[in-house]
Amino acid sequence: MNVFLGRLAVALGGLCVAIAPTTTTAAPPDCQGAPSAAKLIIEVEGVKSARGFVVGNLYGPDKRRYLADNGWLTVWREPAHRGVTAICTFLPAPGDYEVVVYHDANANGVLDQGPFGLPLEGYGFSNNARPFLRPPSLAAARFSAAAGDTILHIRLRYP
Repeated sequence: MNVFLGRLAVALGGLCVAIAPTTTTAAPPDCQGAPSAAKLIIEVEGVKSARGFVVGNLYGPDKRRYLADNGWLTVWREPAHRGVTAICTFLPAPGDYEVVVYHDANANGVLDQGPFGLPLEGYGFSNNARPFLRPPSLAAARFSAAAGDTILHIRLRYP
């Protein structure tokens, strides 16, 4: 009888997994970068299509490097998934950081911009900081990461 109950439990366990609800969130990919004590998982929400990539740029506390050409600490990208795209990177260490993400829909490796430098592709900042006539300040986008996993939700803004 115990063997029967064990098999039934295994069968029901499989059934429970089969009927469990699914979400539109893409599973976090393997984290990029050198393994460390701090990991950042970003759920990029509002991705309009599965074309191209979602790109993330990580910045540190140096105000002079924030949003400067090649001022980032690391850059990573994941194939875009309509709805939510999860991206993951190891952080250099626990501390204060800022993140900028964008949907590189045409996969050309840059955030396309129109006249006056206005983005032509979806973009977002940590803390969902909102630009107003210029990018958000370093302080508005700053978040603190402790050892272990830090999870951010960033909603893309499209022009």
